[in-house]
Amino acid sequence: MRAAPHEQTLIFPVGSTFPNASRFAASWKQPGDDEPRGGVSLTFDQPPPLQIRQRAKLPNGDYIVSIDILERPQSAEKAGQRAGETGETGPTPGNPAQAGETAGSREGLQTSIERRVSLVGGEALIALAVVPREPSVSE
Repeated sequence: MRAAPHEQTLIFPVGSTFPNASRFAASWKQPGDDEPRGGVSLTFDQPPPLQIRQRAKLPNGDYIVSIDILERPQSAEKAGQRAGETGETGPTPGNPAQAGETAGSREGLQTSIERRVSLVGGEALIALAVVPREPSVSE
């Protein structure tokens, strides 16, 4: 009975953790699998929903969930507005350093997360927050 597929709901708190996400992709597989058993890929023109609920028919057990989130880049218009507020000038042909920074910001920021979860039927919340490690105290 353990190998029989069960209704599983994977909950990803995308919008509450990554409010500037423009793309979200996740896939899941059991340890030892060569290929994912399922996945989802979404693109957002507006801010993402607080949660993404993805249903799947999977056997209960341990899974590795791989998640990629692309955050939308800072728009050049917003960057120019913010630069004007601080008295800085925007990128100019004579100032390649500023132009390079702006070009780099067009790429967006990609975050890759891998989580190990145990599915037992029902709902499973997949944590997306990156937990900072505590600095070690050396005496």
